[in-house]
Amino acid sequence: MALPKLNDTPKYSVTIPSTQATVRFRPFLVKEEKVLLLAMESDDSNDIILAILDTISACVADNIDVKKLTTYDIEYLFTQIRSKSVGETTTVGIECESCKEPNQVTVDINSIQVQGLDKVNYNVSLSADMQLELKHPTYTDIINDPAINENNPTETLFAMIRHCMKNLKTEDQIINLEDETAENIDEFVGSMNTEQFDSVSKFVDSVPVMQYDVEFDCKCGHHNKKELRGIQSFF
Repeated sequence: MALPKLNDTPKYSVTIPSTQATVRFRPFLVKEEKVLLLAMESDDSNDIILAILDTISACVADNIDVKKLTTYDIEYLFTQIRSKSVGETTTVGIECESCKEPNQVTVDINSIQVQGLDKVNYNVSLSADMQLELKHPTYTDIINDPAINENNPTETLFAMIRHCMKNLKTEDQIINLEDETAENIDEFVGSMNTEQFDSVSKFVDSVPVMQYDVEFDCKCGHHNKKELRGIQSFF
């Protein structure tokens, strides 16, 4: 005889930052928390990302493809799911600017917001008759690309640019760059002049990110102000 399932009903709703679509979700359960803990113990960033993607897929009741959501969508969704699963606050260790001693600071997870969406311009003019339409990268892009490596910032920048390419618009046609090979995209990027490349680079550098501003007083008496950015700052 099969045992009944517990806590399988979605109870909350959240808005996906990039699309503004509202989806329903439930808190993660012990089985999902176990996968997350094992991934974090492995200290492998790809394992952690995959565990987060699987958790979101399991907890969100509506039909979404987590592989197509932007990095900041994934981070925001996971943060909101976590807040309803293990508590709406988290404690972060932050070093004092003055004495360098770590301080435990409590952060209200529900106050963490994605910043920069209102400043996004997805179109870059390359010339009078050629316009580039860009998109924000996904975590699937990142974990599947060995060129993205924190130890090689130049290769990482070029890889991120490649993953941000969507369409190339000319007077006569629209070329879907997502269907092009990595080699063709790299050749296209390599043909840009410095001004064109800088315009595309700025888009990559300004991808929206979760952000929270904290202030705290250290035991040494110094008043600190700190900007926390990205999911790694909160957990």
